[in-house]
Amino acid sequence: MAKVSDLKKENIKAVRKCFFQGNTWSSNEITANTGLSHGSVINVLKQMEDNHEILLFEKTGTSVGRKTNRYIINKNYCHFLTIDTKRNNGEFLSIIRRVNLMNETEDTIRYQFKERDENYLHYEIDTMMEKYPDTCMVLISTPGMCTDGNVMISEEMIFPIGTYIKDKWHVPYVVENDVNVACIGFHHENKAENIAIVYQADNTIFGCGIMIHGKLYNGYSHASGELRYFPFMNDIKEKNIKELLKEQIISVCAVLNPDIIGYYSEVMKEKLNFEDISIPYRHRPSFMQINDFDMCISNGLYSIGIYNLIELTGGIK
Repeated sequence: MAKVSDLKKENIKAVRKCFFQGNTWSSNEITANTGLSHGSVINVLKQMEDNHEILLFEKTGTSVGRKTNRYIINKNYCHFLTIDTKRNNGEFLSIIRRVNLMNETEDTIRYQFKERDENYLHYEIDTMMEKYPDTCMVLISTPGMCTDGNVMISEEMIFPIGTYIKDKWHVPYVVENDVNVACIGFHHENKAENIAIVYQADNTIFGCGIMIHGKLYNGYSHASGELRYFPFMNDIKEKNIKELLKEQIISVCAVLNPDIIGYYSEVMKEKLNFEDISIPYRHRPSFMQINDFDMCISNGLYSIGIYNLIELTGGIK
């Protein structure tokens, strides 16, 4: 038999999901959307209002009838710190934002640096955390394999960013590969169950994010999507950037058979033609050229933050 405390947590998660869909909500609408009893919804709404997680938006109804309360998410209930780090003209650029619960950016700083060392992202984290100590969660998008808060560039170069955040700032965090984050943001816009993104950083550097049944797929060692390991990558000097990008996309299609595959290249802005590929039409996904990769990452970081906030059923302290 489920514990009462567990049921309450699931109820809170269900109601939170409604509010993060946007718009205003009444208790009746939440009851219909979640399948919870009306009494359970009223209890959750009271708890969330007492915690200032939601705000009373309006009372509706006739002057003589019973009025209906409509609630909206309190966008300033808590704030995320998001860090988007990318390669930029042979160096690295970090874009650091303070974001509210409506994905509105309230402050931004940019930091350019030449290489990653043992202090990778410490400056960015410290600068904003010192300025905004009320930050509830740190969300990081970065090149490299990411697992358990660590960023691995090579077997010898591993940055324990999660440990740094935990030990110094004591807030929840997520550290994820940049293309995986973009894939989550791409999924947020397109809603397909099985999708992939192929990203071409330069002539020889590729990345891939994969979602299967609506869930990010990392692989058992978080090396999924490392397209550099395809055998034909040994012959990259013999191919142009367009051919390489197309071969990467077709290979992902053949392995994953996704509903949609998006692609973005930093060095090849031309839209690709897939009419001549060998994959039969009924097995081909929708091919979508992504014009704003940064927006995919921004939406992805926000989606990750909201997902984790919903899971924090005790609320942000």
